[in-house]
Amino acid sequence: MSVFPKETIKNVGESLGITNLKDEVATALAQDVEYRVHELIQEASKFMRHSKRTKLSVDDINAALRVKNVEPLYGYTCGEAPKFKKTTVNSNDIYFDDDEEVDFDSVLNKPLPKIPLDVTFTAHWLAIEGVQPAIPQNPTPSDAKAELLSKRAKSHASSNGITTDQVNVKPLVKHVLSKELQMYFERITEAVLSEDERLQSQAFESLRSDPGLHQLLPYFVQHIHKKVTQNHKNLDVLEAMLSMAYSLLNNKHLFVEPYLHQLVPPILSCLVGRTICENPQTQDHWSTRQRAATMIATICHQYGKAYHTLQPRITKTLLRAFLDPARPLTTQYGAIIGLDHIGTEVTRVLIAPNIKIILLVQYGHKRDVPRRRKDAFGQCVIIDLLNKRL
Repeated sequence: MSVFPKETIKNVGESLGITNLKDEVATALAQDVEYRVHELIQEASKFMRHSKRTKLSVDDINAALRVKNVEPLYGYTCGEAPKFKKTTVNSNDIYFDDDEEVDFDSVLNKPLPKIPLDVTFTAHWLAIEGVQPAIPQNPTPSDAKAELLSKRAKSHASSNGITTDQVNVKPLVKHVLSKELQMYFERITEAVLSEDERLQSQAFESLRSDPGLHQLLPYFVQHIHKKVTQNHKNLDVLEAMLSMAYSLLNNKHLFVEPYLHQLVPPILSCLVGRTICENPQTQDHWSTRQRAATMIATICHQYGKAYHTLQPRITKTLLRAFLDPARPLTTQYGAIIGLDHIGTEVTRVLIAPNIKIILLVQYGHKRDVPRRRKDAFGQCVIIDLLNKRL
């Protein structure tokens, strides 16, 4: 016995123009309809479960109909509930969908709608490498200046006791890092200062080759600057920070140019610092200065074409340290090797004309014998360097 009575099948047949349908045929069709509906609901339930839902929707039924190669029923959506009306035909109740009646005259007399515009897409750069391009879509510098002045006026008014109930204060934008990146940053900063050489080398290799460090790059640069400032007499820490900076500069996946102004000062501190170790007589701080000079030269040669003021500014800083007679030998040594590594032309133009005067001023007076003895090794290194280059 089917859940669909044979009278329902006969009524559907009469609506399609089929009359005098036999009871046996109607019963057989009712059983087939029940089977098809059961199969359709099973298929629709699969779509419901794969969509992680517990309620069957019209979209699930339509998807099941498409799978069965049956055209879906149009006019039914998930957002609207179907409205059925009841009528009686031949003493049998029939439910049908209630379609709204529309007055044809009102449709004809209604004014025509506006022609819709074609769909278009435009794109523009908000910023390119941190620089906002001057295009109509972006605010002009005058607009930004006016907004800044208005914010200052509001803050000044609030500080003078004027009510600020209508002032909207925008919170500062925070750079949110994922938990994984925070853990990676902590592990790397601990590993580069570890006494385990194997762990140190793995950390430097990760910084040199990992392609996913874009968000952490400003934090690493800030960490290098902070450690060099706090440990300017700890040679091991300075060596680790130089290795860290070298790894970041040699990572082909990172865009280091916007952070060069923060990365160059710590390297220069390792190059021309007065004392970068606790015991200058026993610790090899000369090789650390040589390494820093090599990194400065690499930065100048690699980024000097894109930033025309980079090499002149570094050269000017080193030349000032070289020509200052009040600076110690360690600082002058770092300045000389820094200028020498930048290029032979810099050595010929800047070092050669001034080296005799510097040696005469620094070491020409016999009254400074203790200092001359203390810096004897550095003096020999400078003279040997000049003999090779000049």
